[in-house]
Amino acid sequence: MKKIFHLLLVFSIPTVVLLLSNCRKEQFGKGNLSFSTDTLTFDTVFTSLGSTTKYFKVFNTDKKAVKISNIHLAHLVGTQFRISVDGLQGDNFNEVEIPAKDSVYVFVEVTVNPTSAATPFLIIDDVEFTANGETSTVHLQAFGQNAHFHYGQIINGAETWNNDLPHVVISHDTVPGVYVKCGGSLTINSGCKIFFANNSALFVEGTLNANAISWTDSIVFQGVRLEEYYNDKPGQWFGIVFLRNKTCTPQGNFNHCIVNESSYGIYAGAGLSVSITDYLGATGRPEVTIQNSIVENSLYNAVYGFNAKILAENSIFHTAGENLVKFGLGGDYTFNQCTMYNGGSKYVDHQKESLFLSNLVSDGTNTYLEPLKTTFTNCVVYGSLENEVSFNNAETVFTNFDNAFHYCDVKTKQDTFELYSNVHDNILFNQEPHFVKAEEFNFTPSDSAGFFSPLIDDAPNGLSNDIFGKLRPVSKTANTNKFDLGAIEAQ
Repeated sequence: MKKIFHLLLVFSIPTVVLLLSNCRKEQFGKGNLSFSTDTLTFDTVFTSLGSTTKYFKVFNTDKKAVKISNIHLAHLVGTQFRISVDGLQGDNFNEVEIPAKDSVYVFVEVTVNPTSAATPFLIIDDVEFTANGETSTVHLQAFGQNAHFHYGQIINGAETWNNDLPHVVISHDTVPGVYVKCGGSLTINSGCKIFFANNSALFVEGTLNANAISWTDSIVFQGVRLEEYYNDKPGQWFGIVFLRNKTCTPQGNFNHCIVNESSYGIYAGAGLSVSITDYLGATGRPEVTIQNSIVENSLYNAVYGFNAKILAENSIFHTAGENLVKFGLGGDYTFNQCTMYNGGSKYVDHQKESLFLSNLVSDGTNTYLEPLKTTFTNCVVYGSLENEVSFNNAETVFTNFDNAFHYCDVKTKQDTFELYSNVHDNILFNQEPHFVKAEEFNFTPSDSAGFFSPLIDDAPNGLSNDIFGKLRPVSKTANTNKFDLGAIEAQ
């Protein structure tokens, strides 16, 4: 009996294996593959810099599993594209299974090789899939852009950047970006586009001139990532930083410029010293002029002055994660016809006042004081908080705390404002400015019925042109020859 059972067992094992094998073969269907897209497109990618990772999905709509016998890159233009399938990197994959009613991810990156082209150029490739004897294709395409690369560059003499190609600034271990040394100068010509890689910055001890002729050839400073996901996302690069220096006075001139997506837009008065006493006094104080410019979408501050001297005219500062415009340890600041507005964005919460004025700094043990002098004329300081102005005075008197506001619309507590400002004449307190569309960063005063802006025709004098070159004044009411508040004259 045992012998018979043994024989049955021996003969049954191959049969079971055969049945299992047959079941295994029968579990794969013959359905066709489908894809989340037929063409995966990358926005402009600078040559030699890798892209962000994008992906598409491969679907199996069959009731049985599908086996893809092969997935591979066609290499139509060399090896600039790279793929990974379900977490495995390579350019050729065999026997990839997709369970019933399931999918797999194909991740794609690209690094564009340099060419001699001045304008963006197209590179392509294909990902080919073979399943059940049929071939399917997903096309890949990317627009490459050659550029001038500045990798930890130090400028000691006079240098000029032209707009023949974009400029890409990349951080290095020794210099996190570009460093204009004391005695050096950098001139950025009209139409230049400057792109900053992660954590990089433009440091200035000498002179920076970024003077565009008009908005048609404006100078743009922004992050290096051009994919839609990164549009207007703050904190992609550090900022433009003017370093205090006892040997020379750093100079900055901006006209028709856009500074976007940084941590600190324009930071005047930082330094390499760890001693606060080195920041006291007027010697070596950075002097920066900002005209007809926009500083937007900053992780911390659009403008930060630390015992600096800044003149800002016809400029817009909006959307920051902390104080939009911040002055610490005193300084000398004049703002004419400027619009300062903070309502936050999908990336940053607006929790601190738009304007912060202070004549002191403390290291935890000692408090240091420098005189603060500010003058705001025909300006708008507004936002989504109940109070958009903060004062921080080291003294019980106002000898070193001199703040003047003329013809401004200010969202603040009137009694506190009047206490801490030496001059405050013709102020519109807490009056909704009625911009055309502040949520879309259109800060033009509205002249529509029912939403007529109080900024219109409010000041007797002002700058002769607005930020976009429109002549002032253009009277919209019976008050002829009156000027609108803020950087933009109403339509």
